[in-house]
Amino acid sequence: MNLLKPVLYAFIILLSGNTIFAQQEEQSINNQNQLPSSLPQNTIVASISQKESTESITPYNYNMLSLTDSTLVQQNGIAYPPTKRDYTRLGYDTAMYVGATIIAFGVLYAMPESVTNWDKEAMKENGITYKWKQNVKAGPVWDEDDWVLNWITHPYSGGVYYMTARSSGFNMLESFLYSAFMSTCFWEYGIEAFAEIPSKQDLIITPVVGSVVGEGFFYAKKSILRHDKKVLNSKALGYTTLFLIDPFNTLLDSFGYKEKTKTQLSLAPIGFDKGVNKAIWGLNFNMQF
Repeated sequence: MNLLKPVLYAFIILLSGNTIFAQQEEQSINNQNQLPSSLPQNTIVASISQKESTESITPYNYNMLSLTDSTLVQQNGIAYPPTKRDYTRLGYDTAMYVGATIIAFGVLYAMPESVTNWDKEAMKENGITYKWKQNVKAGPVWDEDDWVLNWITHPYSGGVYYMTARSSGFNMLESFLYSAFMSTCFWEYGIEAFAEIPSKQDLIITPVVGSVVGEGFFYAKKSILRHDKKVLNSKALGYTTLFLIDPFNTLLDSFGYKEKTKTQLSLAPIGFDKGVNKAIWGLNFNMQF
């Protein structure tokens, strides 16, 4: 198809540009949130009792580290990305994939053969298992699927695979490997092999281009969460976008998933000693179950 290459190139350039822009915005925000080189000088006035009301009020100067300077503020209690790998979350997400894939397989099976290129008659005649063995043995091959399936839906699926791991606290390489595993073992040589021979381009495009798409999704999600889950000042658009770019983690969070234990340690002033003209500092430890 003559339009295939221009559309593909434009698609990749757009995704790359979005990723670079999101990274620059993220760096700019991080630079703005960095601690100042020196703490500001704060002045407080010591409170006095009624007996000392006739005495002059003496200001006391000292350096005070504010609570916002010493702790990480987590909007709506959501820390994104997670600070550590959450294998439980990834396990739940993968389990949801199984159910969703069964539904997707049914939808694809119901679509016309002109779209999917599935040989339904052979599947009915010899059984699904027989067809799976034949397809696995014959593959992989260069398929002739519609370009929308190869260059739009597969990169998107790879991006969703990638985001599933990325939003569970895994780094870029680990998320790419998860995307490659799911697209290769779970889909191409798994579910889809029951209907057609594994595809060469799908084995490459889904995890590789999908990971580029997924990293763009990752920065987009960070931006949306930072803006109170809003897109264009709309929470409806925000939740819809979150679901499109990271459906399984968004569903999991909507079901109330949380880490078993969350801790926070902060340093803050808890009083003032007028005798020595110094603030009294204390450690605040908070744990949620």
